[in-house]
Amino acid sequence: MQIERRSRPDRVKAIAVNAGLALLETAGREAAATFLEDAGVPLPVIARVLSEPDKRRAADLR
Repeated sequence: MQIERRSRPDRVKAIAVNAGLALLETAGREAAATFLEDAGVPLPVIARVLSEPDKRRAADLR
């Protein structure tokens, strides 16, 4: 059984994810992915937040 975390222990990455999601809306997927990668967000997280909005955490921008 996998337990889903509701918040990130790394506040810097949490801020980066929200900024990346805002960038997704304004500049597109490629710009958001590049930003998130440069911010040190792991690739599986980048893929999840950009491609699977229903699997984003409640604190993420929707």
